Amino acid sequence: MRKMFLAVTLALTLAACSDPYGACVKADADIASGISAGLKTVAQLQQQGTISTVEALTVAGYLEYANQADEAFGKCAQTAHTAGSKAGAFTACANIFNATLNNPTELALIHVSNSSASQTINTIITGLTTGVSGVIAALGGA
Repeated sequence: MRKMFLAVTLALTLAACSDPYGACVKADADIASGISAGLKTVAQLQQQGTISTVEALTVAGYLEYANQADEAFGKCAQTAHTAGSKAGAFTACANIFNATLNNPTELALIHVSNSSASQTINTIITGLTTGVSGVIAALGGA
């Protein structure tokens, strides 16, 4: 799982340098894939009895929230591209996405009792936020 998120971050960083819209489209798709993989991992943890059904639902709820934010990011990037916007507009889209992923209210809902499962969940969430941060950095944002 960690290798996947590292590869996603690296690919996004390299792609963003010359084509901000293309980087955003790639980020949108890669992050959607990461969320899908995260949801599968959560389901497996629940099926194995490593996390409870309630814990699985709260983590899956956050990942669905992240998925909606990813869709909004993709739409924002498309709007910026259609309007002929400069890189700063794409960075703004990524910053909004980043702020959404790091919403303390949403993050506070995630509680997993099993320490191993908690590490796995944290890796998934950190992978998502690291990927978005990588896009922001590649687009020239802070």
